[in-house]
Amino acid sequence: MNTPAFDRINRVLVYIHANLSCALSLEDIAKQSCWSRWQLQRVFQAETGLTVANYVRELKLSQAAEELLDGTERVIDIALGLGFNSEISFSRSFKQLFGTSPSQYRKAGKRVGLRKPIQVSKTVSAADKGGLSFVEVRIDEREPFLVKGITSEITGLFSLTQDFVQKVPELWGRLAHEMTLPNDNVLQFVGVVDLTQSCFDGTNIHYWASVELDEGVAIPQLPSIISERLEVLTIPKQTYAVVKHCGPIEALRHTLSWFVLNWLPSSGYRGVDGYELEVYPLGYQPDACDAEMEYWIPIIKS
Repeated sequence: MNTPAFDRINRVLVYIHANLSCALSLEDIAKQSCWSRWQLQRVFQAETGLTVANYVRELKLSQAAEELLDGTERVIDIALGLGFNSEISFSRSFKQLFGTSPSQYRKAGKRVGLRKPIQVSKTVSAADKGGLSFVEVRIDEREPFLVKGITSEITGLFSLTQDFVQKVPELWGRLAHEMTLPNDNVLQFVGVVDLTQSCFDGTNIHYWASVELDEGVAIPQLPSIISERLEVLTIPKQTYAVVKHCGPIEALRHTLSWFVLNWLPSSGYRGVDGYELEVYPLGYQPDACDAEMEYWIPIIKS
């Protein structure tokens, strides 16, 4: 069963999303929750991990960024349409979040750091025992990068003979035996699901248990850190929907099911058969109830 706090925060989210073009003061939002401003801040952050003010601000600026990329409306008109008092205050806030001015962001044409509205996942999973949970999605573009690791063909969710549950952990186990962690722990572990040649029945999918090769790991170090027997794969430039998954990794399929069935159809984006990424933080414990990782899904604007 979901708590009264969860239900109230959900109502607050619905109110915020429906009134994004308004000024949206904390006082107005608190009235929707029946809490004081202080109480709302405390419960909102406990349920979502975010402050109310930062969530509203990032949501407004992300919508502005989408409008900059998808339309020709003037910056001042976009700013006023989202409840900002002036173009100056809007541009200042925009640069704080995205590191560039609105006009420079439009010129670059990249969808980077876009926060999408938090939604409620109604998918029953082993992690939440039938309850609902808040799910965060953002839009990010990544330039090409290299990974090095171990790969094998697997059969996925839509295959009659699924074997990814057995094969994927085996690949990570083999990778662990082929490398030595450096003292500074600069390596980023990435699972790559290559769907570029996949078949409709869930076959011809290749999975990579790998580490990302970036500037944090000097090339001369690599032979001593990562076995030369491992293969290298280039991940091309892609735009992604990034989904945060909380809980044991075995429940990831429920998060992805929610994304495909609930989030994607109404998002204004569509999925493409590219390279999906599993991004794991340092010290990730796959069976822990409080484990968090990100799943990056290639998309294009509809």
